Amino acid sequence: MPAFDPSDVKTLFGRVMGASPSDIKLVAQRLHDHAFEPRMSAEETRQLVVSLGYDSLDAFCSDIGLPAHIAERWSRFGVSGEMKQVFTLLAGQRRRVAEAIAEFESMTHVGVEDFLRERGLI
Repeated sequence: MPAFDPSDVKTLFGRVMGASPSDIKLVAQRLHDHAFEPRMSAEETRQLVVSLGYDSLDAFCSDIGLPAHIAERWSRFGVSGEMKQVFTLLAGQRRRVAEAIAEFESMTHVGVEDFLRERGLI
């Protein structure tokens, strides 16, 4: 997806004007969510991405196929409340897997944690 070009405002405005009232309502909600809802700070975003096993926002975005300008935007403005929830879910899942592995290893003495860590899964 290419970055937004300010010269495309006329095209964007034309699309909005041609949209149905329900579409306009959804666009307004999206603008409100991104402009006024609390965001995860840039530093919190960086810390969470590191807790997910990435060295940087650039590495995270690259790994999941997001363009470089997204990493740049997140490093400046953080992420929306919606993305904060998704990131928090991912971090929680990762933590639960690590806890389950630790419990499994304490009972079996099998090196599952080392195996998964070598493959970058935890």
